[in-house]
Amino acid sequence: MGRCMSNLGQWKDRWVCIGGGTSGFGLLLAKEFALRGAKVAILGRNEGRGKEVAKELQKLSETEIRFFSVDLADAANVANSEWNAWAQSTQFAVAVAAAGQSDRGYVTAITDEELNQLWQANLLTALHFSQTCLPRLKAESGTLVHIGSLAGLLAKPGLGGYAIVKHALTAMSRQLRFEWAKEGIHVLLVSPGPMQRDDRNQRYNELVEAKHLPDELRKPAGGAKLKLIEPRWLCRRIIQAIERREKELVVPSKAKWLAGLGNLFPSWFDRFLKS
Repeated sequence: MGRCMSNLGQWKDRWVCIGGGTSGFGLLLAKEFALRGAKVAILGRNEGRGKEVAKELQKLSETEIRFFSVDLADAANVANSEWNAWAQSTQFAVAVAAAGQSDRGYVTAITDEELNQLWQANLLTALHFSQTCLPRLKAESGTLVHIGSLAGLLAKPGLGGYAIVKHALTAMSRQLRFEWAKEGIHVLLVSPGPMQRDDRNQRYNELVEAKHLPDELRKPAGGAKLKLIEPRWLCRRIIQAIERREKELVVPSKAKWLAGLGNLFPSWFDRFLKS
C-alpha cells in the first residue's frame, strides 16, 4: 500500500482526543497525531499504563500530552471524571473513539453476560465518548471518528457478538453524521479489515479452545481471505480521510462494494461467503 501524504502543519497545537488511546490501534493513532504537532489527550482505564504512554508520547513531540483515567463504558464515571470537567472548557479538532473488544463464537451460544460486555466495550464507550466530545468539536468544525470494523458491514459466521455490536456502531455513526451535520461537525466511520498484529495467530486461541470452535476461527477475520492491513499506513489514511472530510472509510475498498452487493443480492452473498 502506498504512503498517504498529509498536511503536517494543519495539526500543530490543535487538540486531538482519543478514547482507548493507551494501547493497540488507538495508541498508534495518538503517536501519529503527536508527530504532526497536535496536542493529544488519551483516555484509558489503567492509570499506570496511561501515565507511561503519556511519557512515551511526550518524547515524540514538544506539544502538550495529557492522560485521563476514565471508564468510557460507565456513564456515571464519565460524568464525574476529570476528563469530562476538562473537556467542557477545551475545543477539539478531532475526537477518536478507538476502544473496542473482539469475539469468536456462534450466535446461538452467546450468553447475556458476553453480549453485554461486548456492548459496553464497543458501543457504550463510543456513545458516551461521542456525547461528551461532539459539543467540543463545534467551534473548530472538527471531526468525530468511530473506529468500527468490516464486521459492522459484513456478518461472517463465527464472530460471536462482535458483528452484532459493530453493526450497531455503524448505525449510530451514520445517525450522528446526519444529526450533527448542521453544526458543521464531520463524522467519519472507519471500517477496516484485519490488521497486522504480533499476536494475530494466538489472539483467539483461548476463546476457540474454551468454546470448542473450528481452528479457522483462530485466524484474523475468522479465516476470511483478506490481506492484513499495515496499521501505520491505516493511521495515515485515516488522517487523510479527516482532512478530506470523507464520510466513511472502508479498507480494503472492495469490501464496500461487497457489502452493497450483499444487501441487494443476499443469496449471492451467502454463496460467496461459503465459497
